[in-house]
Amino acid sequence: MPEPEPTNPCLKAAPDRRFLGLGTRTWLALLLGFAFFYFYSGGGPNQASRFDLDRALLEQGKVYIDAYQDNTIDKAFYRGHHYSEKAPGSSLTALPILWLARVGLRFVGIDPVSQPGLLAQMHLATAWVATLPALFMCLVLFDWSIRRGFSRKGAALAAVALGLTSPLWAYASLFWGHVLAAFCLLYGAKGVMTLARQPPPKRATRMALLAGLATGWAVVTEFPAAPAAFLLMIFLVWKLRPWSRWALQLGAYAAAATATALVLGAYNLAAFGSPFHLGYASVQGFDGMREGIFGVTRPRAEALYGLLISPRGLLCVAPVLVLGLVGHVISITRTRQRWVAILSVVVIVYSILLNASYRYWTGGWTYGPRHVTIALPFLALGLAPFYDAIGRLRPLIWAVLLGAAFLTLVAVSTHGMTPEDFRNPLKEYLWPAFREGRVALSDDYHDSAGPATNFGLALGLQPKRSLFPLLIGLVVGGTGLLMSLRQRPNRSWPAEIRRSAPTGVQPAN
Repeated sequence: MPEPEPTNPCLKAAPDRRFLGLGTRTWLALLLGFAFFYFYSGGGPNQASRFDLDRALLEQGKVYIDAYQDNTIDKAFYRGHHYSEKAPGSSLTALPILWLARVGLRFVGIDPVSQPGLLAQMHLATAWVATLPALFMCLVLFDWSIRRGFSRKGAALAAVALGLTSPLWAYASLFWGHVLAAFCLLYGAKGVMTLARQPPPKRATRMALLAGLATGWAVVTEFPAAPAAFLLMIFLVWKLRPWSRWALQLGAYAAAATATALVLGAYNLAAFGSPFHLGYASVQGFDGMREGIFGVTRPRAEALYGLLISPRGLLCVAPVLVLGLVGHVISITRTRQRWVAILSVVVIVYSILLNASYRYWTGGWTYGPRHVTIALPFLALGLAPFYDAIGRLRPLIWAVLLGAAFLTLVAVSTHGMTPEDFRNPLKEYLWPAFREGRVALSDDYHDSAGPATNFGLALGLQPKRSLFPLLIGLVVGGTGLLMSLRQRPNRSWPAEIRRSAPTGVQPAN
């Protein structure tokens, strides 16, 4: 049987509150969008490998990167040619926007393969593949939390915590695939869980198509998303019974997911001669990838400690998100949105155990454990129920969020790709640099990527003052968001609804 919708009228979708003519969702988008787009963390071998594939396709019509392979160590070698060993989803996602960018560059008289032209394309690819999906992920989280029946303040807390108190802020400034895969998986999960409620068939078909595309593209972008995507598919098939009634929706989901698999198979066939040959099977320079299944063996205690408790672990780099686990437990024990909570916990545990089993579990130069990025939005899904359950302690969680956001800002503004040489990077490297006014420290160009920068530096401000526009924007955006969340139950509401209405929620009209 489908899980029932919330019956309390105060938990129905509420009109968006407005402050200075802008609704809560708009303020949230302005706050997080300004923060995400403010930073660009520069180049590196991971970024170069993805961008090299785009250059090869656009400039030569080839899938091998022989002409550019000297700028990256992340590559595969197969039958005399070099290839990007990455899953191709992020590069393929960037391809259309980069093609348009080259048309525009030629129109204004800039050679697309000149250093300025390539730098502009790298900035655009990063914004398209990482920054925008990070913003959309937070907005999807906000909307889904409200649709699940939780308060608007709890939903806003979850979105801000995901965006500003976790490594997502740093990853949004890098041309990696992790953010895009996490967004696709979250969006696909939202679609699957909505379909599991068996909505009207006409609406469900479009939803199934989008959910299938999203979960499939998550796998094409980052292969470790495959088991989580498979779990969502199994859950959907189990919930949509009798199958004869939902054949059209199940077929739409399967067709969309299959289409993404065909894209991956076509790329593998063009590059390696077989639709089933992945780039990681021919990776160069990382012998540990030959252990187990592409470097995945069994969970190790050292890795679990490093991923969870160490100064680079989730407890230190995303302390607010970790509270989402408590929220999921609350949802499970109170049987409210239980399946969302259960599936979220499964995705979180799977992601951590997989990373702990990986030979290169540290992730190299990264702020926090980047290989568990798909777990971040599912951790954040537990924050709205946690917030609604803690009552008078709510002001405390906002204070904790503010402190955690400041620590994340320290990392993002100094070195979003934190070197792995430091045991405690915040204490030994990031905070000393921030205190001295040294920002945007990454100057590892790797061909066309350019150095790290931020909006203040682009305006010509000195490094010590380059964060002033950001702080002003955060204050304005944060104030607008908080003011839009301030609501009091209307006296015209029935007394029982006024008493039961969570903070920040009003009955549907």
